[in-house]
Order: sequence, then C-alpha cells, then structure tokens
Amino acid sequence: MGDFLETTFEKFIFKVKVGYLYSKEEFWANIQDGVATVGLTDFMQKAKGDVAFLETVEPGVEVKRGGEIGKIETIKATFGILSPVSGTVVEVNPEMDASPYLINHDPYGAGWIYRIELTDPEGDKSSLLQAPDYFELAYGLCSAIFSAHKFVWGNCIGRCTGIE
Repeated sequence: MGDFLETTFEKFIFKVKVGYLYSKEEFWANIQDGVATVGLTDFMQKAKGDVAFLETVEPGVEVKRGGEIGKIETIKATFGILSPVSGTVVEVNPEMDASPYLINHDPYGAGWIYRIELTDPEGDKSSLLQAPDYFELAYGLCSAIFSAHKFVWGNCIGRCTGIE
C-alpha cells in the first residue's frame, strides 16, 4: 500500500492519507507521541471549494472530540471545524492567517490546522476510522452521488450528503 488511497470519479480525484485516522465529520488526525496534528480531509476540501478564511481557537484551549473549535469559510459555505480528538490545543498552524489556501493545495501536509495534546489517546484512536475504512465510506458516497444524480460534483455534494 502506498502513501495514499486514491480514486477518480469523472474529473473528481480524492485521496486518503494512509496512517492517518479520520472522523465521519471529514477531519483527520495524525497522532504521534501523544499529540494529534489535525486537518480537513481532501474529500471535504474539494467538496467545499477554495478556502478563503479560518477562524481558530487559541493555544491553551481545551477541546472535546466532536466539539466545534473554529470555522472554515470557503467560496461555497461556512462550516465548523469539529475536533476529531480531545485535549489541549498546543499550536495553530501559523501559515493559516496568510495562506488558508494551503488546505486546498496540501490538505494532509502544509494545510494542517491544529496540533492538540491528547487527554484520551486510546479513546480517540478507537473512535476514529482507519484510512481504508474512511476511504470506503468516502468512495461509497462518491459512487452514490455520481451514479444516482449525474450532477456536477460541486453542485450536488451539499444536497446529497446534507453537508451545506
């Protein structure tokens, strides 16, 4: 298995980084030494369009798994950043103020949003999906969207998934 699981639907290509963990709310966590680097999935950044602005919490803020810890504004929508893990924010990506588009250009690398020191690493790991499981979930969603609706990707993702 390579670094990414990848598939294409018409002109839409999405990737899932192997070794990362994923929430059903479309955020990833790369857990190393009790700290999770957190970002938005490639699938969701493509569905929502170009990121224009981020509103983030400050380092030192306690966060809970599933809790809102900021907002992302794109050309299509504004939506909450939902933490895939519980802990304390120890760093916000300093590039996000000047370059929020990094989420679109490199969602699993330079486009990370937070680093969070975990308070429940085992609980977090058990609540998140492994890359192959998340890939199957996202693949199934893409397949359903393209086969049932034959719409342009950006026009149907909100209606088909309830993601507005």
